Amino acid sequence: MKKAFFLYSFLFSFLINYSQQPYEPQILILTPNEVKYDKVFEKELAMMDSIFKNDTAGKTNQEKGFETAEFLKQPPNIQEMIKREVSYDKTIDFFGQVSFMSEQYLAYRFFEKFPNLMILLSKVKSTGDLAQLGKLATDEKLQYVLNFPRLEFFQDNGMSFAKLSVQLYNHTTNSLLMDTTYIGDWVNPGFEFSCKDSTLSCTISNSLSFALDDIIHKVAANSPTLKKEAMIYKDRLDVLTEKYYRKAFDRNFIKMIIPKSDTNINVTDLYQGMISTDKTKFVGFFLKQSSLQDFKQLHTDNKDKNVQIISGKNIKDSGFLGDIPQTYAYIVKGVKYKGKWYYEKSDVTYFEAEDDENGRLQFFNNLQEWNFFKENSTDLNPEFWETKLFAKVKDLRKDPDWNEFGETIWKTEEVENRPYIGMYEIVAIQLRGNKKSTTTHITISK
Repeated sequence: MKKAFFLYSFLFSFLINYSQQPYEPQILILTPNEVKYDKVFEKELAMMDSIFKNDTAGKTNQEKGFETAEFLKQPPNIQEMIKREVSYDKTIDFFGQVSFMSEQYLAYRFFEKFPNLMILLSKVKSTGDLAQLGKLATDEKLQYVLNFPRLEFFQDNGMSFAKLSVQLYNHTTNSLLMDTTYIGDWVNPGFEFSCKDSTLSCTISNSLSFALDDIIHKVAANSPTLKKEAMIYKDRLDVLTEKYYRKAFDRNFIKMIIPKSDTNINVTDLYQGMISTDKTKFVGFFLKQSSLQDFKQLHTDNKDKNVQIISGKNIKDSGFLGDIPQTYAYIVKGVKYKGKWYYEKSDVTYFEAEDDENGRLQFFNNLQEWNFFKENSTDLNPEFWETKLFAKVKDLRKDPDWNEFGETIWKTEEVENRPYIGMYEIVAIQLRGNKKSTTTHITISK
């Protein structure tokens, strides 16, 4: 995990368009202040410190990476984060991994939404005094300070635990948004916080797995960007509900296009649809309650090849994979090309809903994510029928990154796409005769 962000940062250079907007979020992460542990841990800690020191010996040349073209293409915030990361990594000890893991995870979680983030590691320690935290925030010109005033390792009934005190200071209000203690055991939690079972490293991973999620929620709740988006989201939902969801639609238009021989689409589950003004495109919304099934059943079912599962449960909860939500929804989108209709079932989703009516509106609201509205507006986007759901095959040779990926990653795809450039993807896929995968790809989210 320690090398992940340093390596991935170079890949991000192809995705980032740096702007002059204020950094968000801005977080300074301090080193654990007071560390206490039972005598029984002395041997394991000595061994771990030895491993960290030996690892540090091979890091003396990392600064040379700052002179590479890839690094210099990075925006200023990413450059600064990497420099701080390398500096911290050179002198890190076993306890310092608390801060390092926190920076890695927070950067990973925030980056997709906030590429203009600024999360910096610091070797400074603090008891948690507000005046001291305020000075650190002022000196670094950052809004938040993440502090670990105390880290303690102890044993109970033969099992090891870490007790981690966590503070999140907000310089804007000169107050603590969090001042909480988290306890983690030594059982491998898996997923992002996977660790070697029955080790002190695992106790750190477990305590952080709870703490960092709380930190993300606190920062998100205070984000000006997310607050503004929440207001727009609500206004758009109102528009979708009153102007579109409750509006009658030509059900027969869509039903006539989908043949009865297609048993993978049940037209009786069609509850709303939209048709372009020239009647050459449509999107229909379908929903029903499915039978109870588990992850294994869903994975081996050949009915749908790409499935999203949205669950209110935590993926680490017992029985999570054995209880798939039963509200089953999908869309069918179609394009008329040279007098023939081409359609595709997509965006198959299992999720939780209070009832069918609530589920229908909830799924219909996905239009917000499908380019239905103009940016930061409740006005209908005139490009809706030409983008997202109705995207066209692009000429990869005209992509700015063609020189970087053209002869390696994109070569096969570009050759396959060449005869269909400018054509709707729905049409191109079927004309190309792509063979469907025999396995189901499943995405799980909360």
